[in-house]
Amino acid sequence: MINIRLQPGYIGHIFGVAITNTFFTSLLVTFCLGALGIVFYLNRENHKSIVIDGIRILIYELLKLTDSVTEDRVLSKNVLPLITTFFLFIVSSNVLALVPGFLGSFFVSTEVGNVPLLRSPNSDLTTTVALALFSVFSIQLFSLRTLGIAAYFKRFFNFTGPIQFILGFFEMISEGVKILSFSFRLFGNIFAGEVLLLVIAFLVPFVIPLPFMILEVFVGVIQAFIFAILTLTFIKTSTMQHLTARSKVQPAATSSSRARGAIID
Repeated sequence: MINIRLQPGYIGHIFGVAITNTFFTSLLVTFCLGALGIVFYLNRENHKSIVIDGIRILIYELLKLTDSVTEDRVLSKNVLPLITTFFLFIVSSNVLALVPGFLGSFFVSTEVGNVPLLRSPNSDLTTTVALALFSVFSIQLFSLRTLGIAAYFKRFFNFTGPIQFILGFFEMISEGVKILSFSFRLFGNIFAGEVLLLVIAFLVPFVIPLPFMILEVFVGVIQAFIFAILTLTFIKTSTMQHLTARSKVQPAATSSSRARGAIID
């Protein structure tokens, strides 16, 4: 009998705190990515390992992608660790959901019955809301660091005119809506894919589910990319005022340098 639950299952307790299968899987993904990061750091000068070279190429391509959005190498280097972490965590969680051991392969006996040991973290709304909150908090932090305290709060509390005040109010609402947009988009797509695979595997348990599993891998990668690129885009737009001001200063400085050069000549 197929068992589809919207809420994650509790598989045990650690120091009196109940642990869900999605949280346990999040810890597993975090441990694997952390171990991979340590291995890469210790062997970063090794150019003979395919794994190390693959990670190096991935970081380089992500940096190029970040540069294409920010058009500022300093901002790209600052935001790259955040964007890479989001992308790798989400895509690893989504892809691991298709490995044997997920989707009800292993169970833990509890008071309410057998509960799957492992489940995709992104099929749990709690996880996607946590990711969304961290993303929006990071956007505000980058904006505050780049614009400064006065310019940052002026985005939301602008008393120079009634139109500016209303726009600031809607800007504040849009920041809150980002949390709902981030969390429900990721949760909805991953949970729907998980349900689809469970239903297909229950009805036709052999060859037919394979194309759907390949499609789900593609969807998982796309969702990770969308989450990371939206975070990057919002960081760019929230710091655009500072970047525009700096771009205006640079041509002026160049013109003044040329003028000094002409006088010297």
